[in-house]
Amino acid sequence: MTPTACVHIELTNRIGELERRGGGTLDLPDGIYDVDRPLRLPRTVSLRMAPHAVIRALPGFEGEAVVVKAVIDKDREIHAPSGWIRGGVIDGNKLPVTGLLVDGGSRLEISELEVRNATMKGIHTRGWYEVNLHNVRCNVDLDVRCPEGSIGLHIGNGDSIIHTAMVIGYEVGVRSDGGCCDFSGVHVWNYDPTHGPMNYCFYCNGEGDTYVQCYADSPKLVGFYVAKPFQRLIANRVYYSRFQADKAGVGVFIAPTGTRGCYMGNFYFGDAAATLDKAYDGCMDDATILGDIYPFGVVHRGKECRIPSQNGDRSGFPHLHVAGTAVQLDGRSTPPAPEEGAVGDIAWVDEPGHEALFIKTSRGWMQSRLEGGGRWKK
Repeated sequence: MTPTACVHIELTNRIGELERRGGGTLDLPDGIYDVDRPLRLPRTVSLRMAPHAVIRALPGFEGEAVVVKAVIDKDREIHAPSGWIRGGVIDGNKLPVTGLLVDGGSRLEISELEVRNATMKGIHTRGWYEVNLHNVRCNVDLDVRCPEGSIGLHIGNGDSIIHTAMVIGYEVGVRSDGGCCDFSGVHVWNYDPTHGPMNYCFYCNGEGDTYVQCYADSPKLVGFYVAKPFQRLIANRVYYSRFQADKAGVGVFIAPTGTRGCYMGNFYFGDAAATLDKAYDGCMDDATILGDIYPFGVVHRGKECRIPSQNGDRSGFPHLHVAGTAVQLDGRSTPPAPEEGAVGDIAWVDEPGHEALFIKTSRGWMQSRLEGGGRWKK
């Protein structure tokens, strides 16, 4: 491919003609398309690139993003289809810019796309809903350092699906701020000696998101940082960074604002020279954690198996912890009220002098009193 002169005006004129005709698709065959400012696509114009078509930012590029997909009348266009961006490459030319910015819009498909060397952000969506991505790659060359605050894939809209994505480089691999989004098959990693540390592979800040079969590969601090409630992490992997100190890092950190999540069948590991300090840390009071895998010798602490009753302290029911060969209950200071609980619930009162174990039967709560020396008394 032979580099071309700046084609921003030419492409903008073609986009304008499509828009005047009521919309259409800008088709770009293989080649390099250099731009010195953002290439703007209105809602009615889609972009389709051949596999070796490259939209590239020139040195001295002026603007936030190389390609911007935006709407004009956000109140009127919120539910209107926004078309697609398919194929090709958006190249940030190692500049601190965003490769693709979606500024408003819904029902947009982004697929078969590589965003290369946009070091501030690869793809940033600030749409409303259904901005769906699949088979995308946000890639920074291994010899390029990413700036502070950089994010590979930043999802700011809700009700969207992101699957089969690679993110390489950046300080944060994937950040979700939208809510009710589904991430599957997303692999995040970086090369710390030159990229700089990836502090968080996944920053989970969208309420009610789901992460399935995602790979948090080589974080410095945390694989999944859970900042909003109702997250579901299922069958994911965390590999602690081989570039960091031994016995450090956390697989999943649950912030006080990230409660009531569910974590099932996840895999936490490192290697002999860089072992993971904790699989879980933070506020786990009402987290459900089941069936996780910890290879011997490479994960030291935070190995959890927890089943909260209802929503833990938010419902007044005791937690149920499974540890080793024991089932553990959180003690309470008063007996359960008659209307509390369901048949089969167990409660433990640990008030000195009134220790007792309660079980809810079809006839109501039944009590066994606990006495010193490990004796039971009905």
